[in-house]
Amino acid sequence: MTKITAWSATRLFVLGFFWSLAQSAWAVGEAASVTAVVGTVSAQSPDGKMRILAKGSLVMPGEIVMTEKGSTARLAFSDGGQATLSSASRLAIESYHYVPAEPGQDNAVVNLIKGGMRSLSGAVGKRGNQDAYQARTRVGTIGIRGTDFALMLCEPGGGCTKLELPKDLQAGGAAVDGLYFFVFEGAIQYSNAVSQATFPAGSGGYAHDAHSRWIDLPHGDPGLGRHIPAPGTHASTHKPTHDSACLVR
Repeated sequence: MTKITAWSATRLFVLGFFWSLAQSAWAVGEAASVTAVVGTVSAQSPDGKMRILAKGSLVMPGEIVMTEKGSTARLAFSDGGQATLSSASRLAIESYHYVPAEPGQDNAVVNLIKGGMRSLSGAVGKRGNQDAYQARTRVGTIGIRGTDFALMLCEPGGGCTKLELPKDLQAGGAAVDGLYFFVFEGAIQYSNAVSQATFPAGSGGYAHDAHSRWIDLPHGDPGLGRHIPAPGTHASTHKPTHDSACLVR
């Protein structure tokens, strides 16, 4: 049997201590891991460097996750939350902090710059500060109340051709540009520069820009659940109700 000297024991203890610190720092630092990729998906760091993402890749706060045309990605956040990015999307992880023993320090802010996403919320926003989670867009900000929701930014001049919308939200066979959102479970709080409202499950809305008041989507989900399935599924299994009204604050 190999004899362990006092020096060896001390050395092992020190190495183990610093290994534990490194592991803890990494766990605190990472925001999410990639659980599925279809096509080409990449991440851009704050200094502009690009890297290709694959299943198992880690995503850090400050990075922008990008899916190319025809590509999708699924992310699992360390607080148990999940997100699916649709084709040709850009999602910035503006800030993220989750430590199980520090609920008062929870923080998660994502910014949908382009395209669409579907989110299943995790622990952040549920265990203390309900405003700790925000999903931002150029049109407005989404806060959660424990939820499953989808967002889609439609750009001028095309895209979003497969949504089922009333005629006043269509132009040239495509959706009028702006932000479309729908709640499958739980509730969200939508706000921009001129309005704020809480939307329960089975309801959704549209806003043209940050200075336009939202309007209801009168016929339930216009197709966001079909085009951006919930993480972990191949298609939406939710059947939205059509009689839920938004609750204006």
